Amino acid sequence: MQPCTFCGNQIPAGTGKMYVRKDARILFFCSRRCEKNLLKLERNPRTTAYTVEGRKTKQQQMSARSHALKKDDAPKEEVKPVAKKSAKKTAKK
Repeated sequence: MQPCTFCGNQIPAGTGKMYVRKDARILFFCSRRCEKNLLKLERNPRTTAYTVEGRKTKQQQMSARSHALKKDDAPKEEVKPVAKKSAKKTAKK
């Protein structure tokens, strides 16, 4: 069983499509959707939601966000307000 070149899912035997480029690179596709996304639309699998790489990327982003939130929740130093000096303006007569 070969993994799909675009989405990374395993292709059952007897199904899918094998595409051979002119440079002798062999691409395996599980569906027309994967084939079209890679060849015609030239999409990156990391930015596509249904692919294995797309799920990994999203999970990494979510863990980075939660890690950043944990850092922001740390107790901060208290800031004391500074008393403002009142400046009286004298009006010219």
